[in-house]
Amino acid sequence: METMELPMVAGTVTRPPSLYRRILFVWLPVRQIFPVGIGYLVNWIHREHPEVTLEVLDLTRFEEPDQMKALISRIEEFSPDLLAYSWRDVQIFAPHEGDNSLRRAFEFYYSPNLLTRAYAAWDGLRMVWKYRSEFHKKLRFIKEGVRRAPKARVMVGGGAFSVFAEQIIRLLPEGVIGVVGEGEEAMIKTLEGRPVDDERVITRKGSQIVLGKKAGAVEIRRAPFDLAYLESVFPGHEIYHGKTVGIQTKRGCPYGCSFCLYTYIEGKRVYYRDPEEVVEEIRQYRDRWGIKNFWFADAQFIPGVKAVPEALSLLTALRDSRLDITWSGYIRTSLISPEMARLMVESGMGDLEVAITSGSQEILDSLKMGFRLEGLMEGCRNLKEAGYRGKIILNYSLNAPGETPESLACAVESYEEICDIFGPENVYPMVFFLAVQPHTSFEKRLMREGWLDPDYDPISLNPWTIRKLLYNPGPLGELIAKACLLAWDIEPMAMGRVVMREIKRSLGIAGVSAKGSVVARAS
Repeated sequence: METMELPMVAGTVTRPPSLYRRILFVWLPVRQIFPVGIGYLVNWIHREHPEVTLEVLDLTRFEEPDQMKALISRIEEFSPDLLAYSWRDVQIFAPHEGDNSLRRAFEFYYSPNLLTRAYAAWDGLRMVWKYRSEFHKKLRFIKEGVRRAPKARVMVGGGAFSVFAEQIIRLLPEGVIGVVGEGEEAMIKTLEGRPVDDERVITRKGSQIVLGKKAGAVEIRRAPFDLAYLESVFPGHEIYHGKTVGIQTKRGCPYGCSFCLYTYIEGKRVYYRDPEEVVEEIRQYRDRWGIKNFWFADAQFIPGVKAVPEALSLLTALRDSRLDITWSGYIRTSLISPEMARLMVESGMGDLEVAITSGSQEILDSLKMGFRLEGLMEGCRNLKEAGYRGKIILNYSLNAPGETPESLACAVESYEEICDIFGPENVYPMVFFLAVQPHTSFEKRLMREGWLDPDYDPISLNPWTIRKLLYNPGPLGELIAKACLLAWDIEPMAMGRVVMREIKRSLGIAGVSAKGSVVARAS
């Protein structure tokens, strides 16, 4: 007797049955960081299509020599008819503080010591080889999946893939579906056999690249999270117990910062999750995994004035939950009112990371940062008055286009002002440089100005492209680079403070001690 497939009902939506029955999610190797996006996708698909069997393979938990064997073994045992890879990192040579690649680059380009430059060149070549090796290893994982499961549909997404999709898709077998940005609806439509040309997908047909165009965004207001179910399909999840886990409270960012990729990946319209559901997800992680530290994995925790009521509602729900957790994220202090500051402290806000970028309003405006420095300082004062006692991490992007000695001095002055508010022992300036990324207005600007060739390859590395992608032009580039080189020698774990002091010394004004306190310079 024949059986008839009935439409599936998920909530109030009647859905056709899935064409695929077994989905294997593969978290490509990366430093040990919880796969937040996969967790949400697994829950979303299970909620919409509970008839589908899911499993998560986290290659990060295997030693490097065993990763390919683990992938092959799981494909053979699980027999997926859909393979979904998540590619988080592509470390093109855009280093930052805490990564020796920045130090080696600066030593090679700026050190007066020939032996230092020679060692930096040798170590830099090793790093480039490692980058290429890691990049092609991830390609091999995907190609091996295609080979081992020839009848399966193969999809790939994730943060790194989203940024370099047009470059990566050309290196993958024809038929692989790439997903840029959020993947819920693209995967559901694929499961149901519906067209995906109205989603942000990318495929290759011969030498032709085919791009879909998304018609809308996923509504995430009501998206319950079931950690118990995720555990049941995620072997090895124990390695994340007791660690820091990311929580997404919203998607999208209305700002247009010229160097940032969040708006490209998530869009400019902001979609919020229900505060009670965010709190319930946190509660599950705390109760089941013993996690007490959370990172809000949003582009910005307060993405604009319109987001203030949502932020206040979430902070109130967190405070009232009495979960005794610590949370943090990227936060614009320019939008922190006295009420919000009080709620932040009462709800358990930990160390605060602030993208101040520059101490010059003119530079901030040219980078389309969308905030006023006086507002940022006022928010800091509100936090202090509310009893905030955490660390303040200030992200500075020195030597942005239009930087002058005067604007550079403003960066140090802004650091000093925040030291005056919180105490220098609680303020950690982090020195970044503007990394050139595809799909940003900063990249387009540098092309117009002749800094970048319009046909440059963003995933190709050599000494010439590295220097272009790590934006630090003259005449201030050498001054800043020398300050960085000295800082690495003096206090590598808190180099930002030394850089600020050395910049002030080089500019001929009062210095700042390596510990952050202001000292007078002898005449």
